[in-house]
Amino acid sequence: MFQGTLSPHIGNLSFLAALILVNNSFFGFLPQEISRLHRLKMFQLPFNQLEGSIPPGLHKCHQLTHLSLRANKLSGSIPKDLGMLPMLRKLDLSRNSFMGAIPSSLSNLSSIEALNLEYNNLIGPFPFDLFNVSSLVMIALSENHLSGTLPMDLCRNCPNLQQVYLSGNKFSGQIPSQLNSCRELIDLSLSYNKFEGGIPKSFGTLQKLGGLVLGGNYLTGNIPPTLSNLSMLYAFGIETNNIKGSIPRELGLLPNLIILDVGDNPLTGAIPNSIFNMSSLQEIYMANCSLSGNLPLDAGLSCPNLEYLILNTNELNGRISSSLSNCSQLVAVDFIENLLSGPIPASLGNMKYLQKLFLSLNQLTGEPSLLSSLFNSTSLEVVRIGGNPLDISLPYSIGNTSASLQTLIASLCQIKGHIPMGISSLTGLINLDLSNNYLIGNMPSSFGRLGKLQRLDVSNNGIEGFIPENLCQLENLGALDFSNNKISGSIPDCISNLTFLRRLYLGSNKLKSSIPLNVWLLESLLFLDLSSNSLGGYLPPNMKQAETIEHIDLSRNQITGNIPSIIGAFESL
Repeated sequence: MFQGTLSPHIGNLSFLAALILVNNSFFGFLPQEISRLHRLKMFQLPFNQLEGSIPPGLHKCHQLTHLSLRANKLSGSIPKDLGMLPMLRKLDLSRNSFMGAIPSSLSNLSSIEALNLEYNNLIGPFPFDLFNVSSLVMIALSENHLSGTLPMDLCRNCPNLQQVYLSGNKFSGQIPSQLNSCRELIDLSLSYNKFEGGIPKSFGTLQKLGGLVLGGNYLTGNIPPTLSNLSMLYAFGIETNNIKGSIPRELGLLPNLIILDVGDNPLTGAIPNSIFNMSSLQEIYMANCSLSGNLPLDAGLSCPNLEYLILNTNELNGRISSSLSNCSQLVAVDFIENLLSGPIPASLGNMKYLQKLFLSLNQLTGEPSLLSSLFNSTSLEVVRIGGNPLDISLPYSIGNTSASLQTLIASLCQIKGHIPMGISSLTGLINLDLSNNYLIGNMPSSFGRLGKLQRLDVSNNGIEGFIPENLCQLENLGALDFSNNKISGSIPDCISNLTFLRRLYLGSNKLKSSIPLNVWLLESLLFLDLSSNSLGGYLPPNMKQAETIEHIDLSRNQITGNIPSIIGAFESL
């Protein structure tokens, strides 16, 4: 890897035809002397750290065919004079900080094939004349602040157009519908703009179209069944619009579809069975719709490549079939907030690649072996099953886990019994929430072995006994909630070891003795609730460390003496 600045003496290399310095560490400014390289054809310096503006006079390099300054730190405006490069075929200024409008003079580039200005700070209307350049094959302007409308006959004067990337701008009006001339179009990305109206049925005539990305607009109407004619389509995204109606079963006839994203639309009806029999599909996103009916998961399910199945926040009902495990490549499953019932198949814990399992807020129950299966998974990282009437116990022996589990959210699940000592086997845990259940018994001291734990919530249970001092070993803990239990004894002095603790909730227990002085030494603490206990003693007269605490509740205790002035403004004392 080379580094340093570009010397002005580069202008003396009069016979230089190509300067290609990709992915190095060049910094500083582009020397103006480059304009003296009249034989230069290829000038490519992408993925460096160059700054400043494009030097004036670059248009004097009349032989230039390729100009790439992608992924630098360049700024200023795009020079109008670049439109005076008659042989330029590829211009890539993406991933910089260019500002201002796109010069209309770029439409004079009669040989241009690829124009890439993505990820800059360009503003203003888009120059229509660029779509009059017959040689244009690719235009990429995504992630700027461009505005205006698009011509309805997008490809009339540029019939070779294959790729159009305009996402993440402020384009408005309707999506081009006169597409008979766009016979070569492969990718069309118009997402996250302000387009309105319906999805043109004429898209169904574009036999080479592979990517159709229209999400994040103001589109209305239905999904045209004519899209099933697009045999080359691999990505279809219309998320975050106002598309209504049902999902056409004809979409299940697309032989090459890999990504299907129709989420965040008021779609209704059942998910067509044909969708789950598309062997090419890898990602399905249908979250935040109004879809109903049963999950089309049966013994004949054929989804060998499906990796992401995101169906949360709908009205789906029925059971989760054990046939879901036939989708052996699944990485993430999200069924949160539906109307699903019946047992959660324990076989989900045996899926080799499954990392995220989200089933919260349904009416699901648990097989006796469910948690044992999930805890023994070799790949699961996040499990969210809260808000289901599982009515099961934590397994006495957690098992030989791979320690892959990082998050377990199992609140409001009617989990009963004791928290087993074997919980310490889940050494990768970062977030553990067992709140609002029927847990009893003592708090296991083995919690102290979960060294990565950042949040621990066992509130609203029937846990008894003392707060184990081993908890003070959890140096990464940021939130601890033991409120609304039957915990007795005192608050351990060693709590000052929890230097990252921001939230401490111990209210509504049976704690006695005085509040340790070390509580007031927790410099990161923002929320403290010790209410409704039997804590006594005095508050220390000097509590300057408590200045940063946003909320303190010490009410309904037996604390005596004066309230220190430093916390006199708090409401709940």
